[in-house]
Amino acid sequence: IAAGNLFIGTFDGKNAVSNPLGATHFGTPFYNEPSAFSGYYKYTPGETYCETDVNGNFVPVSGKTDMFNLYLVMYEVTESMQWLDGTNVLSKDNPNIIGTAEIPDRHASDEWVSFNVPFICREGKSIDHFKLKSGAYNMAVVMSSSQDGDYFCGAIGSTLMVDELLITCALEDK
Repeated sequence: IAAGNLFIGTFDGKNAVSNPLGATHFGTPFYNEPSAFSGYYKYTPGETYCETDVNGNFVPVSGKTDMFNLYLVMYEVTESMQWLDGTNVLSKDNPNIIGTAEIPDRHASDEWVSFNVPFICREGKSIDHFKLKSGAYNMAVVMSSSQDGDYFCGAIGSTLMVDELLITCALEDK
């Protein structure tokens, strides 16, 4: 099982079986300073949360409910890190990540839920406007019906719907 997901970037299908976390290449060049990420979502978790055991079997986990993930990440592209992937997209110790916009209070809802979250630079990080204009930063937006889907954990039938996603950017100084 793999979670339903949508993201800005590319997918390396040749390596998807041997290295599924590395097959997702998150991000595309971004030339503006983000200030907020907003939109709407509806989310229904599947009935039974399951994890994959050491033998690759999908095993139910009592008392656990699936949850979606929906976030924005801005990072610096370098010679040694051309993209983020499933192994490092939200890693707290990734020195290339400049900042994120993450929904703090995600929850299931049959009604559209509005969100508007600020883009927050990580401690000690800031956007270098020269690097920004020269294309040194990428932006990734990631949406997944199961937050642990990259590790083949989640619930069959979890459904995430999104609408009117918007990245608001700071105005440039003239």
